[in-house]
Amino acid sequence: MPSKSLKQQHFFQAVKRAKHDPNAPSHLKKVANSMSDSDIDDFANHLAEFKLKKAMVSILKDIREPMYLNEEGEEQESIDPVANEFHVKADWAIYIKPFVGQPFSPKELEALGNFKDKQPITTARTEIWYKSKDTFGISHTTVIRKMKDSGQFSFTAFQKQEKPESPDEKAKKDQENQMSAGTAGGLGAAPTSPLGGPPESPLGAPPPGAAIPPATTEPASATQQKKDEEEKEDIIVTKSILFKDDIKGAAILVEFLKKLDL
Repeated sequence: MPSKSLKQQHFFQAVKRAKHDPNAPSHLKKVANSMSDSDIDDFANHLAEFKLKKAMVSILKDIREPMYLNEEGEEQESIDPVANEFHVKADWAIYIKPFVGQPFSPKELEALGNFKDKQPITTARTEIWYKSKDTFGISHTTVIRKMKDSGQFSFTAFQKQEKPESPDEKAKKDQENQMSAGTAGGLGAAPTSPLGGPPESPLGAPPPGAAIPPATTEPASATQQKKDEEEKEDIIVTKSILFKDDIKGAAILVEFLKKLDL
């Protein structure tokens, strides 16, 4: 059996020398004569080979990260980093709040430098923020968090778009604000008849004593519900494939960013 300790290795190295040394000690000579050269070499070199293998494993571990990443100019089979994508209609701040992110590892944060197309505006311990505006004035906001998932990890991106306010929308809002201000100020006293009689009915209003037609406007609750629904935002949720170690996570993060519309 190969040597299991440094002391055993030194002993068999002495046996190897005694194999061809007529003046070697008798106990070493006896062992040397009972073994072949290949067996002695196996016992004498085992620890050296073990240390060499251990060093090679360490080197391979260090270069494992570049093996995950697609270096520019190299043709490698790319894996789709996106596992799932869906849309929700909700309030942005309220929706993303329960998704508590895990801390990004140093290797994952370092990998952000490999994605040169876009730099984040904020890099925090548990989330990364991107924000941009296209030629049409539409703002894109993206928050990326690292989530625990089935005993592993995944990256989840929450994205929203904000369109610029059109002139018609702005005019309508200004008109609504003016009407609200007028209503808040109150109406003046009801006009009286020039002859001192009962007050005249406003133009278009039914005469006194006439039946009042039913209201045709929506109930206040329905109007408010419709307004709340319009104020909700369209959120795109994108989830990456699962990973266990931070080296693979760093590689997936770069490919994941390439898939997002940042």
